[in-house]
Amino acid sequence: YPGEVLALLGENGAGKSTLANLLLRYYDVDAGSVSINHVNVRDLDLSDLRSHVGLVAQDPFLFDGTVEDNLRLARPDASNDDLERVLRGAHASDFVSRLPIGIKTTIGERGVRLSMGERQRLTIARVWLRDPPLIILDEATSSVDSVTERHIQSALDTLLAHRTVLIIAHRLSTVR
Repeated sequence: YPGEVLALLGENGAGKSTLANLLLRYYDVDAGSVSINHVNVRDLDLSDLRSHVGLVAQDPFLFDGTVEDNLRLARPDASNDDLERVLRGAHASDFVSRLPIGIKTTIGERGVRLSMGERQRLTIARVWLRDPPLIILDEATSSVDSVTERHIQSALDTLLAHRTVLIIAHRLSTVR
């Protein structure tokens, strides 16, 4: 439901990420149904469904392009001010400004030139730019140190306000 936060906790292999994949229809259920607001996701146009959901994953997917290219995937018509705003909001502007040519720096396939925390913050900025009503956080801070986790959680506090959120985690402390 709009504005609600749902947490899914469990061990590795329990099927938590599978639920996110089913919500986004990366694959479909064999029996039963998966619904959002009482609407079966199979009844929704696939591109429309995915445009309304933002995913911040444990291993975020970034393309071999610049920081700017990766952000503009969310909203190609975004202004430079919009890009700066979401980078600041995601606590990513400092590390981006230190890159060799800033936002124009190529980050490599899957963002290999960035640390895991930097990749996750860039993904948060991209989701923020897209501004979806539903956000899925799938172990979004599990691979980072505690300082980076605090930065990411601070960014998420602002991003998640007034949105429907599904938090997938191993630890209750992550959800809190």
